[in-house]
Amino acid sequence: MNLTELARLLGATPMFSRLPREQLVALLERSPRRQAPAGTWLDDGPHGLNEHLVLLAGELEARRSWIGADGSENTYAWRLGVHADGPGFGMLTAASHRTRAQALTDVDYLAIEGDALDELLAWAQMDGHQALARHLKVFHKLPLEGVQRAFDCMVERRVSAGETIVTQGEPGDAYYIILVGEAEVWVTDPLTDETARATVLSDGDAFGEEALLLEGSRTATVRMKTPGRLLVLRKADFDALLRPGMVEVIAAEQARDMLARGEASLLDCRYEMEHEESRIPGARLVPLDKLRRQGVFTLAPEPTYIVYCRSGRRSQAAVFLLRERGIRALSLIGGLRDWPYEVDHTAL
Repeated sequence: MNLTELARLLGATPMFSRLPREQLVALLERSPRRQAPAGTWLDDGPHGLNEHLVLLAGELEARRSWIGADGSENTYAWRLGVHADGPGFGMLTAASHRTRAQALTDVDYLAIEGDALDELLAWAQMDGHQALARHLKVFHKLPLEGVQRAFDCMVERRVSAGETIVTQGEPGDAYYIILVGEAEVWVTDPLTDETARATVLSDGDAFGEEALLLEGSRTATVRMKTPGRLLVLRKADFDALLRPGMVEVIAAEQARDMLARGEASLLDCRYEMEHEESRIPGARLVPLDKLRRQGVFTLAPEPTYIVYCRSGRRSQAAVFLLRERGIRALSLIGGLRDWPYEVDHTAL
């Protein structure tokens, strides 16, 4: 099976359906394809899988171990194979801490990096204008849950060639991102009064943060080299949105204790196929894309929700959506991948 055909098959599943086909193909292209003989362990050791395994041929056994309430070691095992009457592939998600896989026969499989897929799935939830954020360098430095709110506060501004956007020495009042166009950065030496071009900025570059962070004056003049479009975020919004962290997180031990005391409910924001394979006992499934559309309105405002995904990336976006609507929520650090306690593998 070639990667284009595999992308088509995976794209028909809920987990991968939100990814553009070319993006999914690119992900598969950079995911190593491996073969292993019967008896081989397909993971890196006791910490387990950090990759989603797409089984193309053969059969494997997956094993999940966890520490029970009495401190004993527990293990659950299940088999996954590719059969003639099946979809043509098998999927083992890198669901949780200490999940391992061993080839029962010779196997052929693709290994998709779990963190890379989580990032793509989280970005895929961005709607409309916010989808531009994925192509803007500055937003790669921000938690995903902050992107939508920042865009809501930004104003798009059309600019002309030669227009001065900020002037050295003036107080900083806004932060800028170049959507389209090029701008020149000019710096004047305060001792010699000589002015020189320092650099050229282009699509996806941002400027203006230094004066805002330091509560000082502009350290350079920025002038458009070409016509273009900018996104402008006011200082007050910059201070409110980009300075502090916007999502509360919780460690596994604290989460377990809150759940045991009945102080929180557990919410799984992964896809159905991930939830069906393994999940923390008692978790309610509301996939992130459904949560964004209408699922949030089915949740009671109380109690606190502890939200998890595979690694903690998608759950942070989910927590943002919940908190935006007045629902208290915490994101489980490391997600199911790093959850060291019991995981339910029983069929739904």
